[in-house]
Amino acid sequence: MAENRRKPGWKLFPAELAILILGGAGMWFLGGIRQMAADKLLGGCVMTVLGLAVTGYHFRRAYLWGELDYNNGEHVFRFWLCMGIGLAIAFACGFLPVAGWPYLLVYVMLALFSNMSTGMLAATMLLAVSATLSGSAEGLVLYLVCGAFSVTLFRRLERDFKFGIPFFLSILCLLVCETANVVLTANARLDPELFVIPAANMIISGILLVGCLKLFSSMVVYQHREDYLDINDTENPVLARFREENRKEYMYAVHTTYFCERIAARLTLDADALKCAGYYYRLGGRLEEMAAENGFPLEKKFPPAAREILEEYRERDRKPVVRKETAVLICAEAVVTAVSGKFEKDPGEEVDYDLLVDGIFEGLLSGGGLDQCGITIGEFRRMQRLFKEEKLYYDFLR
Repeated sequence: MAENRRKPGWKLFPAELAILILGGAGMWFLGGIRQMAADKLLGGCVMTVLGLAVTGYHFRRAYLWGELDYNNGEHVFRFWLCMGIGLAIAFACGFLPVAGWPYLLVYVMLALFSNMSTGMLAATMLLAVSATLSGSAEGLVLYLVCGAFSVTLFRRLERDFKFGIPFFLSILCLLVCETANVVLTANARLDPELFVIPAANMIISGILLVGCLKLFSSMVVYQHREDYLDINDTENPVLARFREENRKEYMYAVHTTYFCERIAARLTLDADALKCAGYYYRLGGRLEEMAAENGFPLEKKFPPAAREILEEYRERDRKPVVRKETAVLICAEAVVTAVSGKFEKDPGEEVDYDLLVDGIFEGLLSGGGLDQCGITIGEFRRMQRLFKEEKLYYDFLR
């Protein structure tokens, strides 16, 4: 794995070098405009370059070790584009009042397109650039606290993308910090005019933050929405052909998919990927061939999460199951197979579903094949209860 990632890691150097040059040159030019003393200007340039270099090294290490959040490891230059935007904001803030710095956006943007630690480090280095240019240090603590709080709130958004409460709390934190560090420390009588710039910053930061989150949702959270709509459509060529060639196997897949969807909703898992795996897992090795023949090439059309579940399911006898979604697929298949097998032997048999489900789950737990999948005992029991609640649905398996 390290061998495969070494070359892509070297490809990050041009972007890192470009940011270093822009940072150093920008500090030198704008520091001259601000008429900074020569020693302070030189020190500011050196510290800007060093800070950006540390940020680049930290990001590259996170990339090489696979520690980036979401799919950022597959699109590393998005981070450097955000760094370029952040650097422009940092230089602009050197000429703005401290109360008007839009660093809430910078912290959240950089964290979303890398990971929490990298985003925090990068944004703080940029914040130091603004503080150096402006000659004002009070903004450091103000925006560091706001940024750290917001980055923590907005961590891990890919499941249901609910950002209303984090957004409200972030803006509220910005208001409190601005009031404590700008309004109350002003050498003037408390006046509504003191709140004008902080209020404007809240509005602007809120608008920019919503725009950033919209962009993030389209590029990360819902990037495979169109693909899932195509491959999970039961009338697409692959599933239509599967249904015609072997209706019995196809119905097994449909029933398994039904349970996978229900469990994914209850355990807050990747429902789209699990639904896709439920429809296609019974095709086995024929899936690649059928998908390519019918315009659904696995590597291009099937999202990575769905491919990983299918691959892990196929290799479950040789490798331990790691993904929770794969474990859910295995459980759903086991129940559907057991109930269908009962009805195939005797369609009129009265099955004790509670006893059957208990036996299946005890076997799965004692078998040890799901020990590393990350599903807790509590989640297993919740799945178990769901299967017991679906007694009416089992009539469709007769």
